[in-house]
Amino acid sequence: MLGAFEPASNDQYAAIFPPNWGARDIVLAAASQDQAPLTFGRTQNIGVFILDDAADHDALRNAGALIILPADAFRGCLIPSSSTQDLAS
Repeated sequence: MLGAFEPASNDQYAAIFPPNWGARDIVLAAASQDQAPLTFGRTQNIGVFILDDAADHDALRNAGALIILPADAFRGCLIPSSSTQDLAS
């Protein structure tokens, strides 16, 4: 759990949206805040984003994200391990 309080080493964060949201909902909400998901998590309401600074975190919260956690700290739990392998490249 301590990993939730550390910054992501690669700026990749898992954003958890309301349980009834799907990928389409996440893409549309994120786009309204000039954000775009890299991939999606184990459930349809989790998106993985590159968030460089606090303003990007705030933008996702404004888009509807309930919780934002470092993606690399929760590999296997929130995100399939194959989805977090250097998504930025």
